[in-house]
Amino acid sequence: MKVMGCKFLPLKGFSAINLFGIVVARRECLPLSKRILYHEAIHSQQIKELLYVGFYIWYIIEWIVRLLYIRNFKEAYKTISFEKEAFGNDGDNNYLENRKVFAFLNYMK
Repeated sequence: MKVMGCKFLPLKGFSAINLFGIVVARRECLPLSKRILYHEAIHSQQIKELLYVGFYIWYIIEWIVRLLYIRNFKEAYKTISFEKEAFGNDGDNNYLENRKVFAFLNYMK
């Protein structure tokens, strides 16, 4: 997985964003921890499953819907199914080996 440093992306308060399988990290957050890299590796798998563009469309729609209910930017972000899967499993270094296809659907609650 390629990691690039950037001054402006992602937004302040976030350390990294996965853009089509390339991790863009805020320069001040480099080097990224193993946990963050694994979190982004989970996102890479999700991105591939939804054929890249589908992931971003779903992600944005889900975030908007959750934002309408929660009315808090960061809390809505934390409840996105993709993020719940990644945060819930980024400490398990064997997760991707055992992960089932479309596992993020189990986090849609």
